[in-house]
Amino acid sequence: MSWTPPPPRWDTLAGKVLDSFFAAVHQAMPTYDQPLTIFGSAPIQLCLDEAFASADVDIMVLEGGEKLRRIAAEAGLGRAGNVRSAFGVQICPPLLFNPTPHYLQRAHTEVRQGLTIIVPHLRDILIAKLHRSCVEGQDGLIPKDRRAFHRVRELSDGHPSLPELLQDLANCESSFRPRHDGGLNSFRFNAEAALLEIYGHRLDLKRDILDPASMSTQPPGQPSPGFIAEQIERLEK
Repeated sequence: MSWTPPPPRWDTLAGKVLDSFFAAVHQAMPTYDQPLTIFGSAPIQLCLDEAFASADVDIMVLEGGEKLRRIAAEAGLGRAGNVRSAFGVQICPPLLFNPTPHYLQRAHTEVRQGLTIIVPHLRDILIAKLHRSCVEGQDGLIPKDRRAFHRVRELSDGHPSLPELLQDLANCESSFRPRHDGGLNSFRFNAEAALLEIYGHRLDLKRDILDPASMSTQPPGQPSPGFIAEQIERLEK
């Protein structure tokens, strides 16, 4: 069953802060035509729970980041602004938002204050949280990410379900690969923790990630992965 979260509500605290920022950007840069993507925990507040708060409203931008930070600061909406006790707008480069590769296909897009605004599907918001770098001594999901998973599922009739999460993780197969420096793969660590702590499911990398990912990239009419080996094994019996 497909799951579509409610559209964002701009009358929430995060929504009002964002609208003020959008208006300031449009006034200062009326020709700015790059999309602004809202990520982090703000989409959970915008779409599901107006009381679900975070210290920052994260906005991913493709270009003009320094100018946008100045606009936020001048409007009192930056990390040191006069609304900092509630929310501070944080302008982030693309590398800090890592959803599924196809997130734009299911994202909510609208024009506000003359700007193109993208609010990713909550499945992609949760996937992106799994890319958070692990800290020394961490033995599972950090509390605020665990709370995000629980709150979204609580208010969405159990979505994302286990099959949905596994599907999204399989679409991020490249993120499970070992790091070049041999260090801890934080995404895999967090994914394994989320599956076990929230779904009671122990990750089997081959069954849950590698095989589904191989099937999704298999050309039509080609045998499935392992087909030839299986046939040889049958002939040898």
